[in-house]
Amino acid sequence: MTTPNMPNGDEDGRPLAEDQALPVNVIPNTNWASPEGWDWHNTSTSQPNAATFHISHSDVTRVFTDVLTPADSPPDAYLVLKKDIPLVIIDSLDQYWAAESKTALPLNGLRVPIAADTLAEAKSQLAADLAAQLRLLMMLSTGGMTLAPALQENFLMLDAFLEARRT
Repeated sequence: MTTPNMPNGDEDGRPLAEDQALPVNVIPNTNWASPEGWDWHNTSTSQPNAATFHISHSDVTRVFTDVLTPADSPPDAYLVLKKDIPLVIIDSLDQYWAAESKTALPLNGLRVPIAADTLAEAKSQLAADLAAQLRLLMMLSTGGMTLAPALQENFLMLDAFLEARRT
């Protein structure tokens, strides 16, 4: 709210253009919302952004816990779960988002919930995603490469939860 003594300013008398928390460039008689050079066409549409947008812009009805069990591994998967993993499930009315519990499986790096139309699909896709991560780390580590420390930790954690399917 501005007063006659403080046009375009805050209660301390500091103009908006000098705001230290969010510096802005105030140009009279202009009408644009983003800095020069920024273009919405260059905004990433990666899965993490899509997941964040979807979850934060939908009517979430409930958040609950569940467990990823060996039975949730896809039937054609080479690597299957050998231990249960606690899950956090977000029901956004149109999809279920499944994410492993950081207390049980504190993987390094950005983890994105897996979305699916049913809870069973989300759990199965999450089990497949974890197996794919372990398989990739196995290929990298046996290819003569040294894994970065964070990837090595992920490899050891995933190896503790997954194993080759027994026929």
